[in-house]
Amino acid sequence: MTPGAPIVVLEGVRARDSAGEAGRPRGSLFGAAAALGPGVHAVLGAPEDGTLALAELLAGRAPPLAGRVLVAGRDPFRSASTRARIGVLSVAPELPDGASVASSMSVALRARGAPQASAAALLEALGVALLLARGQASLSFAEARAVELALALGVPQPLLLCLFEPFADVAAPSPERVRERLRALADGGACVVLLTSSTVDARALADRIHVLDRGVIVRTEPGDGERLAGAPTSAAPGAARPEVELHVLLHERAPDERALVLHERASGARALAAALASSPAVRAAAWEPGPGGASSTLRIRAADREAAALAILDAAAREDVALAAISSPAPSMHDVRAATALHLVAARPRRPFGAPRGDAELPPGAAVPPGAAPPPGAASLPGAPPQAPVAVAAFGAPPAVPPPSSPAPVGAAPAALGGCASGEPPAADPPLPDGSRPAAETGPNDGR
Repeated sequence: MTPGAPIVVLEGVRARDSAGEAGRPRGSLFGAAAALGPGVHAVLGAPEDGTLALAELLAGRAPPLAGRVLVAGRDPFRSASTRARIGVLSVAPELPDGASVASSMSVALRARGAPQASAAALLEALGVALLLARGQASLSFAEARAVELALALGVPQPLLLCLFEPFADVAAPSPERVRERLRALADGGACVVLLTSSTVDARALADRIHVLDRGVIVRTEPGDGERLAGAPTSAAPGAARPEVELHVLLHERAPDERALVLHERASGARALAAALASSPAVRAAAWEPGPGGASSTLRIRAADREAAALAILDAAAREDVALAAISSPAPSMHDVRAATALHLVAARPRRPFGAPRGDAELPPGAAVPPGAAPPPGAASLPGAPPQAPVAVAAFGAPPAVPPPSSPAPVGAAPAALGGCASGEPPAADPPLPDGSRPAAETGPNDGR
């Protein structure tokens, strides 16, 4: 494999899983495309977004319905030697049959050509060596996944590790051991793919975070995840920015005796919240007292993290409140989806349904129809009104159609949908080669 070349390549992949009821798909992929090199990649999404379908493809357990999936230049579904170098942690444990964990792991290690004596070392690396002597039927769901994770991390000369939620429902005493092992494998040149719906796990380990939204990889962000719930600078004008949350830990001062009697002194959290009420950088604030009343936590909702942090520092200085820490919790999947919608508006503007097409969408050599919008970057005609921004989709009421200036003649063909949406009359049918006009098409129930 060429140094620096991507290890995993997805080209226009369409696929669906069979994890739903009665084998029906729970999620699908629709033209997914990506190129993943060495390092830790987190694919952030839910099973309904297609994470299960992607896991089956990367593990080589199913072929795509369309497109190509390549691991080190080969199709993992057709190449057994490639699958032998892929470590897999599935949504449910799939250990080989065996009376005990030792016998089950022996079958798996023999299939990959590894020494059977390494089973104890693989489990010891995760701190679950005691499971080796257990019967396989006695394992819980989380314990069985821990054994499967140990096998996945022990693949010799790994090309790819495809792990579905490796930090959920896994009976590993120390998740930090798992993170250290994954980081070591990634530094050694392997491609580690974490399929997860947890933004916390994605931000804690990944070098790159890829947002999978309804079957398409729509965003890629740095591994720190700072921009996961942030709006792009090129968002559509007037688009609402998703809110961010800040947690402020502050120390409460013991009130003096006079304040206890006269109830003149408010708590530090209450005073800070009241001072922030007039700040335009803060949208909402709520507080809760800590144990023993010695500390409190103030939760701030704001549109901009940096502006809210500065407002908090200014208010704390005015109110003489002692701050212990200001932290930003990991965004939820709801926050990520809200920000992703803004990114789609900014990065992939589309023509509204029924609007006239620009010549960027016309076949080569075709003329621009009358009234069509010019392509992006084209100069407007003198005196022409400015063009409004194009939205991705509109799910509200349908656009109002202006009433026709005169009633349509009886028997005339109905206007095309695009013409109705844009308020323009439909174009006449082109003449036939002999110069005559074609007759209007009629259905079987016309005239009845």
